[in-house]
This record gives sequence, C-alpha cells and structure tokens, in this order.
Amino acid sequence: VIRIDHFHGFCEYYAVPFGDETAEHGKLNKGPGMDLFNTLAGQIKELRIIAEDLGNVTPENEALLKESGFPGMKVLQYGFTSWDSCYVNHRHINNCVVYTGTHDNTPTRAWAEEINEGERDFCRRYINSMNTDFGALTWDIIREAYRSVADLCIIPLQDYLCFGKEARINTPGTSLGNWEWRLKPNYLSEELKYSIRGLTELYSRVPKEA
Repeated sequence: VIRIDHFHGFCEYYAVPFGDETAEHGKLNKGPGMDLFNTLAGQIKELRIIAEDLGNVTPENEALLKESGFPGMKVLQYGFTSWDSCYVNHRHINNCVVYTGTHDNTPTRAWAEEINEGERDFCRRYINSMNTDFGALTWDIIREAYRSVADLCIIPLQDYLCFGKEARINTPGTSLGNWEWRLKPNYLSEELKYSIRGLTELYSRVPKEA
C-alpha cells in the first residue's frame, strides 16, 4: 500500500516562481488529475493507494477522490470538535481509512491532555466514555476507531502504548527532533499483543489469512 501525500495537489497546486524568497507571487495551477494514476494503473496490476486528503476540501477535490476510487483518510483527533466534522465515525464510509492520529499528530494520549475541557467533554460524550484517566481514554478512542465502518483502521504504536508527547514522530514545519522515536523490543508485551488481537477479532478486522 502506498499513501499519496497531499492528494489535493493532483487537483490544484500552488506554484512559486523559482528564486523567489517568499510565496507572495505564487499562483494556483491546475493539477494533473487522473493522468498519473491512469498511467500507473496500466503498469501495476494491483494498485493500492491511500489518498491523504486532509485539509481544505473543495468540490473539485472530492470529485477527484471519487473518480480515483482511492480511500481517503479520517483522523479521529480532528473530529472531536463538532457533530458536523467529516472525521467523526458517523460521517465515515466503507472506502476510507480511519486513524486515531498520524505521524504528523501528537500521540493520542498527549492530544487528550492538551485539548480544552469542552473538546475533551465532547470526545467523551461521543465515544460514550466516562474515563478520566488519559491512558484508559486513549484505549476508548482506539476502540472508537476499530468500530468505524472504514475498511481499514490504522493505529500508531504510540497510541497502543499510551505514550505522551515525548513519543511524537513528526511536527510539521519544524526541522529538529523529527523521526527520532524508536520502538524498543520490550515495549510489546504479551498483554499488549493480547489486547490488540482481542480488539481486532472483536471488530472483525483480522485478515483472513491470519
């Protein structure tokens, strides 16, 4: 599976003249649309792509995603702000990928600690959780991702481990301290493996060959 970053750029992209020190004189250009993907489909028998379609969504972006047939992304951390958010579970479709957070997000435990009380209350009410312990709340959010109708569910290991901001992988727009977190052999206990397997079986997400 390949994740195409900034999928919206295939619809339109912002170009800045070479040599300019700022983006002041840049402009929006029409992207290549389906041209690249049609070419790839002609060369690759089974083209499995996830479209990173986060950010500002336009009708043109939505049309391109629909035409491509690729699954888009639903990040729960972005959803717990209002019922109208496209990221909460009741707005999901089968052909999408649900995440608690991505490599560009702070781990979910840290996210839950950092948001304001109103957002935290909305999150708890939405997922029907009364947990005040942030580790337990993290697992409730993981469970919410598992029970999405999305065909694919991706949970960062930092969330399974209930790690905080010290385990963040990447902070966009910064150049220091990124991509340094490493999984140590002793992190994956038998108890954790059992818990992950249990959720995966409960919500029918075990691959048939497993």
